[in-house]
Amino acid sequence: MATSESQIDIDETVNRLASKRGVESVIVMTKDGRVIRTTGETERSELHGKLLSKLARDAAEIVEELESSDELSFLRIRTTKHEIMVALDHSYLLVVIQAPQLSD
Repeated sequence: MATSESQIDIDETVNRLASKRGVESVIVMTKDGRVIRTTGETERSELHGKLLSKLARDAAEIVEELESSDELSFLRIRTTKHEIMVALDHSYLLVVIQAPQLSD
């Protein structure tokens, strides 16, 4: 039963984030970049998964090298076209991609 409840929580969170103004895609993936759920185009989400999981791993290693007692929990990248936010968990990554001029 816990699995069903956690799945419902994940679905509710993804749907809530996807409904925000400016959000183009929400992606839930494993730490190694395997897409579990996406609101965007599958092929594009898989590319994001592959690249962002590598970036998150590298950033987490840098944080740990700088301060061994610290841990990376959130990564925010802003380009001229997009804002990409990555929340890191012990097993999963949650990615929100949005248009920066439309974000709340």
